[in-house]
Amino acid sequence: MKKLIYIFLILFAFKLFGETFDIHEVIEIGLENSYDLNSQKYSLRVAKQNLYSSYLDFLPSASYNISKIETDNSSEKSGSVSISESVSSNESRYFSIKNNLSSLRKNEINFEIAKRDLVYTVVQYYLNILENKEEFEVAKLEVEIPRKNLEETKILFSHGKVSEINKKQVEINLSRAKIDSNKAKNELERSVLNLCFLINLNYNENYEFAKFDYEFRNPNDFSYSQKNDLEISSAKEDFLQSKLDYTQNKLDFLPTLSFSVSKDLAWKEKSIFDFDKNSSQLQYTLSLSYPLFNPLTNLPKNLSSKYAFKQSKLTFDNIKKDQKQNFELLLSDFRQSKESLKLAKMQLDLEELNFNLVNEKYKLGKANFIEFEDAKKNLLKSKTDKISEYYNLILIQEKLNLICNSKILKKY
Repeated sequence: MKKLIYIFLILFAFKLFGETFDIHEVIEIGLENSYDLNSQKYSLRVAKQNLYSSYLDFLPSASYNISKIETDNSSEKSGSVSISESVSSNESRYFSIKNNLSSLRKNEINFEIAKRDLVYTVVQYYLNILENKEEFEVAKLEVEIPRKNLEETKILFSHGKVSEINKKQVEINLSRAKIDSNKAKNELERSVLNLCFLINLNYNENYEFAKFDYEFRNPNDFSYSQKNDLEISSAKEDFLQSKLDYTQNKLDFLPTLSFSVSKDLAWKEKSIFDFDKNSSQLQYTLSLSYPLFNPLTNLPKNLSSKYAFKQSKLTFDNIKKDQKQNFELLLSDFRQSKESLKLAKMQLDLEELNFNLVNEKYKLGKANFIEFEDAKKNLLKSKTDKISEYYNLILIQEKLNLICNSKILKKY
């Protein structure tokens, strides 16, 4: 009984205070619930079955039949088993296997792309929550500073050291800060909603999302290889399929050489599987055929496949170029962002020192209201700049991991 009460209290507390997630728990929920990823799984299964089916097409053609014909004066039974196989120089089954193999590889690559893209997107949404949460803390500080400032201003006003206008201005700033704080709170709630929708998790306003330690890499540690780029690998399969289709169409201009073999077994009528082996006939057929109007009828299809092949090659080359350029731009952004974060931290230290000095002077009546407001604005801006630079740098690093096909968060 005590154990049940204990469990009930835990569940009640869980409901009351909400659940705390870490980044890895959220990613696992996303991987489990993602519609796009589950849809991609079915596409992969379809590709596997298509390949299996194309292999089965190479099985010989086999048929079994029995019949019975009755008339007023007679009754006749007959039956046969026939096994045959035919192979052509332009064997469509071979191209079907090659095409389905490439399609399976493409689906496997696309599944991995979809999985990694989902992980990156979840990280992006999660970081957006952490960033908005810290910005909300800054917004609350933006309220707290003018609230204290208003008390100090009232004291200074009573001693005649500030004017009525300055006191009213502080009140206005406090009201504006409260509005900004509400906006920051709404932005935080919106970012939580976006993440819940992304991973198909029921929204709860009491959800908490834990911060996590993060280690930034050296820009020189990143290395890019087109062989490891999944986007290029996927585009390569499209190019190979287009090339295969063009090759098959070119072979249609050539005469078709076919070879077939078949064997029939006659039925002896004793049982449904009793056949006369002595009556079996083995037939071989070798033929060469060429439709007279083939060059004319096949030309449009061949030209279409040729243009599709050239277009696919152009797309493939362009993707390789774009991916290489994307990596170089991201690496440049990473270097700049890393330096910006360093400068933002230094700037924040200076603005905190300056604000403390101006605040002390303001309390003593040695600094005017405008100086105090400027110091406050610069301090709050430095805080938000530092927060923004920090989370932006994380996203750039993970984007580099994505394009380099390195593990996201050292795990996925």
